[in-house]
Amino acid sequence: MERNEFQKKAVAALLGKIAEACGKAGVNPSITVSTRKNVACFQLRRQDSCIQVSVKHSGEINYSFSDKREGSSGKKIYYEFCFKDSHEPVIEKFAADFGRLYKDFLTADSLCGFTGIGLSYGADTDMALKEYEDYIRKDCPPY
Repeated sequence: MERNEFQKKAVAALLGKIAEACGKAGVNPSITVSTRKNVACFQLRRQDSCIQVSVKHSGEINYSFSDKREGSSGKKIYYEFCFKDSHEPVIEKFAADFGRLYKDFLTADSLCGFTGIGLSYGADTDMALKEYEDYIRKDCPPY
């Protein structure tokens, strides 16, 4: 898969997961989707929290979180394009990981100070989101 095709498919998959998460949560959050200089950027805001995900034409996927409690996480890299990789599983995991985070985010109505969440293609999503989801289950019913 070429880089531009990878970018298009990743953007479409993420947009679908955002719409699905909004539908399940029954909310209409502030979402900004923009493209500038070959970068598709998604910003999802609730309260004083923001999740920003960028999918670059180069194939890099990065993200940052900001929350009034903890400030900003800074840019973190989720995946860097490699021609040798099988890209369909990368796109599927990317969309699933951020779809799950968006669902949690919309349920909690904020990041609740959890800006240190570390997601990447090679990481265990259950472990990365465990503390945040445990907090949401306990303090933000119904989960």
